[in-house]
Order: sequence, then C-alpha cells, then structure tokens
Amino acid sequence: MKNNLFKTLLIITLLYAHIACSQEVSKTGESKESGDKTAMLLGVYHFNNPGKDTYNKEIDDYFLAKRQEELEEVAEQLKEFKPTKIYVEFMPVLQPKIDSLYNLYLKDKITLNQIKGGTNEVYQIGFRLGKELNGIEILAIDHSGNWLGPYADFIADTLALDYYQNNNSKKELEIKEEQSMLLQNTVKENLVYTNNWEQIMKNHGYYNNVAIKVKDTAKIMFTYQEAEQEINGLPYQMRSFDFENIGVDLVAEWYKRNLFIYRNILENTNPNDRVLIIFGQSHIRYLHQLLSDNPEFNLISPNDYLIKE
Repeated sequence: MKNNLFKTLLIITLLYAHIACSQEVSKTGESKESGDKTAMLLGVYHFNNPGKDTYNKEIDDYFLAKRQEELEEVAEQLKEFKPTKIYVEFMPVLQPKIDSLYNLYLKDKITLNQIKGGTNEVYQIGFRLGKELNGIEILAIDHSGNWLGPYADFIADTLALDYYQNNNSKKELEIKEEQSMLLQNTVKENLVYTNNWEQIMKNHGYYNNVAIKVKDTAKIMFTYQEAEQEINGLPYQMRSFDFENIGVDLVAEWYKRNLFIYRNILENTNPNDRVLIIFGQSHIRYLHQLLSDNPEFNLISPNDYLIKE
C-alpha cells in the first residue's frame, strides 16, 4: 500500500515538474514558450529624442537615405515574426489620430516625412511594418504616470548623496559612449544592443538599485500629508507624495504605469494573437516580468529575428 502511494506521489511530482519546466520564466530575456498568445517586446531608444527620459541621447536624422534603408532592413526582419497587431507607446486618447494617419499612409496619401514628429519609432517601425503586413492594427496602449525623477534629483543633489551622484557621473560617461555608438552603427545594430538583456538590466538598475534608496531625511520637501478640500461643494481628499521616502514612491509610480500598460496589453490581446510591443527600453524589464508571469503568453526576444542574416 505504501509503495503504491509513493509511486502515485512520485508520478504527480514529476508531472508538476514537467509542467513547471514547460512554463519556465526566462530570467535572461530569452524566449519562453507556454500559452496561446505570443508577444515580442521591442525595446527602443527614441528616434525623435523627445527629452523626456532620465537620460537622453542625441539621435541623428532618421530621414537620411542611409537610415531609411536600415529601417527597411529592420522591418523586413521583424516581419518574419508575423505579428497580428502592433502596440505602441502613445496614449489611447491619440488612437483616432493614429488611425487617421495610418489609413492615409496605407493608401499612399501621406509619407512619413509629412507627419509631424514622423521620425518617431511608432511611425518609422510601427507604420512601416504595419503596411508591410497588409495594414494590421496599430494600437496605442501607453498610460500616463507621475514621474518623480526631478524630486529625487533635487533631494539627492541637496543632500549630496554620493551613490546617486556617482551613478549620474557614471551614466553620463556611458551616454557619451552609447551616443557615439548610436551614430556609427546601423539601426539594426543599435536595436540589437538595446534589447540585449544585460543592457535592459543595466537600465533597470537606476530604479532597482539607485533611485529607490533616496530619502528626504532632512525634510527638504514637505512630508506626507492629507488635506480635506472641497471641489464644487463636494469633499475631495488630496494626498501629496511621501517625500521622506521619495525613492520608493518614484519606483512605485513607475511600476504602476507599467501595470496599466500591461492591463492594456491584456485587454487588447486575443487567443492566437502575435503582438509586437514597441516601447522605450526602460519599460522592458517590468513588462517582461509581467508577461512572463502570465501563462497565457509566449515571450519572444526581438534579437531572435534581428540577429538573423
């Protein structure tokens, strides 16, 4: 009786181990196969350099003939992924604008250089690839959030926090090296570099290892408080941020923004969809984690396609 029970438990254990292995989450950015929805996270540096990131790089003119040829090459290789939808880093409120421009572009009634801000990767990769794939959907799935970086910078500078200032100095040197590389390399080479897992985790290190430690120990900014106010006669509770623990709030707000983006992915993805998600590199670590934790999704690395000759 005991032997039979042991055999049964062993079979169940091996079965669960097999299932766990088949749904193993990649911690290195490699492809993971599990569910019936497939997602590719394409991390990008912003082609039009809007200056909204913590660290910004200068980008050359992507309408130059050389760059346009390189972008065609990128589109051709990503086309092999056969996405059914493309998700982009624009706010959903801009969806009517995207639809209008995209329809004009599909009908050859407008070119990318006629679009205001047309160097943006949404147009240069998203529109270009969408047209190659017979006009598949391009959906805006971004979400606004509270960016508390300037507060963390101010507090860290005022308190002369060595670890924060040292990180900034190190990052400035890295930016100079990367900027030189971005100018010299092809778009494909730059995207392969940007989507290298080591580079994704290095970018993530700002949130995970640096910003989160910032605390307003000298109470430079006003501390957490709640105030009751009225708006049009109705009670309203206004909460300021906990500046004493500004680093935790900064990371929490960033993670929250990515949670909303993740929810937008879930709401727009159907069974058997293959979605290409084009977002700034700093989003990729959290989105990778969230999608990896969802057994309905396969995750595919863009470098599986970009590195192919």
